Amino acid sequence: MKKRISLLLCGALAFTFVPTFNSCSPTKNVLRVANCAEYIYGGDEDSELLRDFETWYEGKTGEKIQVEYSTYEDNETLYNYLKMGDKFDLVCPSEYMIMKLADEGRLLTYPKEFFDTANADNYYVNNVSPFIKETFESNIISDRNPRAWSAYAAGYMWGTTGFVFNPELVNPDDVRTWNVFINPTYKNKLTAKNNVRDSYFVGLGMYYEQNILTLNAQLSLGEIELSAYKNELSRLMNDTSQDTMANVKELLKPMKENLYGFETDEGKNDTIAGKVSINYQWSGDAVYIMDEAEDAGTYLHYAIPDSVSNLWFDGWVMPTSCENQSAAMAFVNFLSMPENAVKNMNYIGYTSCVGGETVFEEMIDWYGAEDDDETAVEYDLSYFFGEGSILITPEGQLTRQLFAQYPDEKTITRCVAMRYFNRDENARANNMWNDVTFS
Repeated sequence: MKKRISLLLCGALAFTFVPTFNSCSPTKNVLRVANCAEYIYGGDEDSELLRDFETWYEGKTGEKIQVEYSTYEDNETLYNYLKMGDKFDLVCPSEYMIMKLADEGRLLTYPKEFFDTANADNYYVNNVSPFIKETFESNIISDRNPRAWSAYAAGYMWGTTGFVFNPELVNPDDVRTWNVFINPTYKNKLTAKNNVRDSYFVGLGMYYEQNILTLNAQLSLGEIELSAYKNELSRLMNDTSQDTMANVKELLKPMKENLYGFETDEGKNDTIAGKVSINYQWSGDAVYIMDEAEDAGTYLHYAIPDSVSNLWFDGWVMPTSCENQSAAMAFVNFLSMPENAVKNMNYIGYTSCVGGETVFEEMIDWYGAEDDDETAVEYDLSYFFGEGSILITPEGQLTRQLFAQYPDEKTITRCVAMRYFNRDENARANNMWNDVTFS
């Protein structure tokens, strides 16, 4: 969407996108990869992991390969370049852009051999978390294209959105509700995201909060099946009808007046510096903020509202311009080796879609309690890493970095992905957002 530079820092970094590769020799074996800036171990063009892949690929196939790696500002920038005809073999957009690109026929599907678990080199299918696998297989592109996400995308990173807050200054109960955004206690002490999608989700959270809390209670009491619950949750948090959008706008206007400001990436430093007490944030950036603040002696926490929150993913997809499909799949598999997944998590700070024993052991190293820690508690991560994956962790991690990286299963159940806006929805959403931000 940790110890790293933010995914959304892309917009603040130098623009290094290379739109075409016509200078390449037609006989050269090239893999053209485009990704968000600082979203791979070791940096961009000089990434150690890219060079390691080239060596690994030659050892596997006997063929030399050169990775031509470019970066882009955001999902919309990538979309515009693809629409203008720029060619890549592999790109890494977010879930809503994956759905949009697939629905418009701009992506190739992964062939059957990519999912062959008998092939030891298919590291993705053999290491992907069962939670990620189920999520990608159970969500479809659209009614028009009912194929699953997994037909087009291999998961790279994932996370949630929630509140980073200072428990010395904020009542933890207050960040259990979306209405904290209009709580006068925190006037000029909280931030929201400066984009229509994230802020519209916040507005929907406020608008439907009581409905969803009732729905959650019905699930807990066994009055509704899990599948029906998820469908209803998704329907509510993807409601783009004219009436709902108009009502959400009226909720976002007073929210704006209560904020320190809308922000994209600067909220991290403002939170670390103590300028704001509550920062609505992507989970990876939340970990970074907590790490940095802790180094300065301040222990911040991460909370997800009791009703619902956003679940996001980034995944590797092959545009229809892909001319080196076998190398593209090899690159995805190489990044899905557990040791490489851990390198990426350490560097960029977000949570890998790769599960398994190796990554779980790394989490024990990061978050495991000392033998003499009297606050130690069990934290069940079986939903992500497989049955029996119980982490013994300091109790404080239940509201800090560990929770931000791997929310418990009950919390994950009430998180939902946003779908992409079609042309009409996008136009109405942008008009609504302009009314909010310029009013």
